[in-house]
Amino acid sequence: MVRRVRGAFRRAFSTCAEAVSGGAFLTRWSALLSFIVASTVSVPTIADATLQGYIAAVLVGALGWTALSIIVLPAAAAERRLTSPRVRALVVLTALIVAAIVRTPVNNAVSVLLWNTPTAGAWGPRTLTNVLTTLVVFGIVGVATTQFARRRLVAQRLAAALELMRGRLERAQERAIQTNELLVATVSELRAGRNAMLAGGVEFDTVRAYATQVRDASHRLAQLAEDAGPAPAPPAADGNAVPAGRPPWALIPTPWLVVALVYNIASLPFAFTAGPPAVVGIGYLGVCLLDIVAGAVTRVPRLRGTIPGSVRPGVFIVVWLLAGIGVALLTFTLFPDVRMLSVVGVVAIPAAALTLSLCVDAMRRVRSAEYRSTRVLARVAQRVAASDARTSERLSRASNLLHGRVQGRCVILAAQADDGSPLTADTRVFRDQTDEAFDAILDPRSTPDGAPTSGIAGSVEGLLSAWSGVVTTALEVDAAGTRALTDPATAERAIDAVNEALVNAVKHSSARVAAVVISGMTDGRVHVRVSSRGALAASARRSAGLGTRSAGIAISQQGEEVVLESILPAAG
Repeated sequence: MVRRVRGAFRRAFSTCAEAVSGGAFLTRWSALLSFIVASTVSVPTIADATLQGYIAAVLVGALGWTALSIIVLPAAAAERRLTSPRVRALVVLTALIVAAIVRTPVNNAVSVLLWNTPTAGAWGPRTLTNVLTTLVVFGIVGVATTQFARRRLVAQRLAAALELMRGRLERAQERAIQTNELLVATVSELRAGRNAMLAGGVEFDTVRAYATQVRDASHRLAQLAEDAGPAPAPPAADGNAVPAGRPPWALIPTPWLVVALVYNIASLPFAFTAGPPAVVGIGYLGVCLLDIVAGAVTRVPRLRGTIPGSVRPGVFIVVWLLAGIGVALLTFTLFPDVRMLSVVGVVAIPAAALTLSLCVDAMRRVRSAEYRSTRVLARVAQRVAASDARTSERLSRASNLLHGRVQGRCVILAAQADDGSPLTADTRVFRDQTDEAFDAILDPRSTPDGAPTSGIAGSVEGLLSAWSGVVTTALEVDAAGTRALTDPATAERAIDAVNEALVNAVKHSSARVAAVVISGMTDGRVHVRVSSRGALAASARRSAGLGTRSAGIAISQQGEEVVLESILPAAG
């Protein structure tokens, strides 16, 4: 249990550290939420708790936030230009902490300037609360937007790779159609040549000329079987594309208790001066319960929108507005002396919920696109490999049938013609046997004696050929691994592992180069290792099975490479 908690804490710390140093911590989302908090919840106390006093405090909070943005904006600009993660983190945190520390005197100066009235409350607790509120607000949104940016980049890589692979699939399907047409034309031509030869009198020279025609056709088909064709050029990927039929944004349920967390922390200065700690605790508990109730209502299936997981905008706003009214009533009940200040929740609660919902929706959309692209890319790669393999097998089998069957019959008929005119029964046998070979060429389901059996579709080489337009690969297989891959079950597992590894190589790197090493182990098992340059998320570098569908596959960061490894069981 202790180890699990410690691991969760390390992952959370790594995620936060990655967010603050990732170059996208200070964004329009964090600015929006911080403005809402600074001008509605975490406002200074001015004069008395009247409507006029609260309006004055809101104006001071908004103007103070604008003044403080002068400190944060240069840090936001520098964050996008600095290359060192540690320097970025230092600049960002320094700017936020300085802004939080000077917020109290800035608000006081604005209040004195506007109303000739200083803000109330001790500066020490207010400053500490400002620092805590700033780190929480920017931390929540910063982690969300950082994860969004990372997933968006992954989705762009997958979309570009998928577009390439779909181009290869179209080419493979077109090649299959052209191959079928070619085989039909070749068989028709050879049948016509055979019939003309038999009708014109069977002599040694005419049979030899026909055998040469058959041999040339066999060589052409064999050459086509080895020719995979050029890979398509990479298209430009649109990372801002929205799936067809979906609006550009949707309101979805907020994470449990996050709205309550933001509100409770932001209202700490007010809470410490409003009443005893026990009453403040009851108020905070009530806000958490209202968050849970609102979250549960927005998750009711009947209230959902047309998009799975989303909530109709009207329902969402009404539910969180009622939650804000509930917070206001709870505040007024526990602290009746605050009077108009209790209405803060009516504005702050729905505003925070709306901002967080839009932010989480953006993350969900990119995560969904990543998940769909990952699955589709793997399936399309397998379809490309299978289509190319079937086409190559048909061509190779047709070549072998022409070379081994039809030419063999020609040799026998030529020998009979050399000894004298062949009998009618001999030419009938020649016609029947060549027709059998021709029919086998046109029927991809038949496997006559002497034809090659399927195997290309079940090879790692065939899969890597399908990926060649997307990822440049280098394959290394030792002798023990080669023997192990002759087992169909082992070969299938190896293909699945390599296919999944190449999908992950696209996700974690734009290098588009991967090394595949398959080696046999002393106990008969097979070790599959696929490496490519890239970087995993900092919080995931110790994870096994990250981003994979199979429990026996582990992915890790090893130096500058992302490595996927799998141990396949021994044959049988």
